[in-house]
Amino acid sequence: MKGLVFFDLDGTLLNNKSDVDPDVIELIETLRKNDYEPIIATGRTIFEIKHVMEKTGISSIISMNGQLGIYRGKEVFEKTMDVEVLKRLKEMALSRNEHVAFYNADRIGITGHNDTARKAYELIHEPVPGIDGSMYEKEKINMVLVLSETGDKGYMEAFPELSFIRNGPASIDIIPKGGSKAAGIKTFLETLKISGLPTYAFGDGLNDIEMFELVDYGIAMGNAREALKEKASYVTETNMNNGIEQGLKHYHLI
Repeated sequence: MKGLVFFDLDGTLLNNKSDVDPDVIELIETLRKNDYEPIIATGRTIFEIKHVMEKTGISSIISMNGQLGIYRGKEVFEKTMDVEVLKRLKEMALSRNEHVAFYNADRIGITGHNDTARKAYELIHEPVPGIDGSMYEKEKINMVLVLSETGDKGYMEAFPELSFIRNGPASIDIIPKGGSKAAGIKTFLETLKISGLPTYAFGDGLNDIEMFELVDYGIAMGNAREALKEKASYVTETNMNNGIEQGLKHYHLI
């Protein structure tokens, strides 16, 4: 293996319909033939992106903002959330007429449906998850989303033991304090005892900032948030204008 290349999904590897274009699939295959390991690094769970993994052939993933790591189809690590913390978070959200979505590798359960929840999932071209407000009592939970358009500071003050990442206008990603895509990648590399190989990452969102600080080369999409572009080693074209191809060619990976 010559190196590892981490790809965010929405706004990066995927098009604006949250699907993967045929030319991107070909790029991933060429990358693999050139002996570089393509790895998805996403805020989403595996349950949501099976179609992407099947189309691209990518079987390595850092999912749910660093909460679960899989290398070539085998689990490397998993981090879960505390049940009592989840209970308090649910109570606070419901008291504000907001909802919580609970995530693990197999499914998503949400406390209820409203316009904000529908907006959050429409933005990623996914149906609103089925209602299961007690999912956290029955199953391990790796990540949660609060479906909210405002009030981030209130949640942060009430839960100093958690990390909050606003990745869209209608939702906040929530994981244990210190968790991130970068933390997941670090655990992934340490567990597999991978060192001395160059690491690259493509991204567009605020949850990619720490990932860019960790890898050797951070490639920001042309449509990326300005804060991420400031951390990037290179800014490529947009996800809809051959940005992945340009970035890979810039570093002679294909």
